[in-house]
Amino acid sequence: MATYLDRYLAGERVEVWNELIALGDAVRRKPVQVAATRVADEIMRRARQNIETLIARLSAMGYRFAAPAIERELAQIDKQISEPPVNSYGYHRIQQAVAEGKMPSSALDLKDNPAYQAMVAQLRRQKIPLMAELERTATMPPIENPRVYYEPEPGTEKHFKTIEKVTKGPLPLSLRSWYRQVGYVSFVGSHPVLNPDGVATADPLLVRPVAEILMGVPIVSLVAENMEDLDRARRNGKTAFTLSTNDLSKAGLAGGMPYRFWLPEASADVELRNLWRQTTFVGYLRHAFEWGGFPGWERDPSPPRDLIGELTQGLLPI
Repeated sequence: MATYLDRYLAGERVEVWNELIALGDAVRRKPVQVAATRVADEIMRRARQNIETLIARLSAMGYRFAAPAIERELAQIDKQISEPPVNSYGYHRIQQAVAEGKMPSSALDLKDNPAYQAMVAQLRRQKIPLMAELERTATMPPIENPRVYYEPEPGTEKHFKTIEKVTKGPLPLSLRSWYRQVGYVSFVGSHPVLNPDGVATADPLLVRPVAEILMGVPIVSLVAENMEDLDRARRNGKTAFTLSTNDLSKAGLAGGMPYRFWLPEASADVELRNLWRQTTFVGYLRHAFEWGGFPGWERDPSPPRDLIGELTQGLLPI
């Protein structure tokens, strides 16, 4: 009798994964869990190979992976330096003091304020490592850039235990296999055609590292996109975790909710929330590879099909 993995390798990829999802928490029963984990591991092995292929192809196309985000950070710091933030209440008090002759008129120029000068000094210190990183990024191969991609972290299994302790339940098989096989990836960057600066259409592939998912858990706990979902999460004892920033944030724009999933989840896969497309984690990866790492182009009536075709040629189906 053919195993799940045999059928998957024979081409029944979508069918097999859907069957495993349909089992719900029964997928955790032995020997099903062992067989299902083998399928999940094969999916993520393929995902990793696709990611490495795409990074190389995008690099050859002149894609700027990490530099635009660093440049935005530096621009924000420069703006804070040149345009000091104004506390309206505090500034009104200064105006009153100047009018009453208690302070010199120069006090109205916040750039002469000692607190502002201390802030500027701190901001300038923050710029130093960013500028050095930007310089390194210009010559560093993207596959070696930790802002773009890095392999599973040594403490991955420890992170799993911490998450399961916080949520009082398991991670889905898909996420466990991803963080054991792949790790972290970010195609956030810019390209004049594939992902123009300041445009959110492309929605590049991004999956946060497992250590970052743990950050701020008490803050995001039970956070959902609306009250109905929030109430349902509370009833089901779920906690929300952030998988990725949204399409707007990836483009340096404001608005929207991050892409999230709820834990615990005992089944093979987990549903992602707040995406413009309803899907699971594996569905998200599958869709991302179908669009060369930029799944948001599905929404556009005139996507750059030629370049996307070059990117996707020969990628492993998952």
